[in-house]
Amino acid sequence: MARTSRRNRQPAQNRSLTQPSGKPRSQSGGEPTARRRGLRAVVAFSGEVRGELAKVDFPDRHQTMVATAVVLGACLVVGVFLYGLDQAFARLATRLIHWQTS
Repeated sequence: MARTSRRNRQPAQNRSLTQPSGKPRSQSGGEPTARRRGLRAVVAFSGEVRGELAKVDFPDRHQTMVATAVVLGACLVVGVFLYGLDQAFARLATRLIHWQTS
């Protein structure tokens, strides 16, 4: 006997990914639920946000500094590369214009 999850999903062997059923589904594949409205919805949403933020592993100061240095270094490298390409194409365009007018 196949187990089903808490959201009343169909068992895995009975689900078909190629032939969708006529019923609307949520993105997670479970049954759509009725949405709360008003102040209760705001309180429920803020509780869910706090719960998710408790799971987040925020970087410490050293990790932030290293990541910032990597991003700035990559921006510098890409900037120098694009500047070099711009200069090369500008000189090529100038030579083509002078060659055509001569």
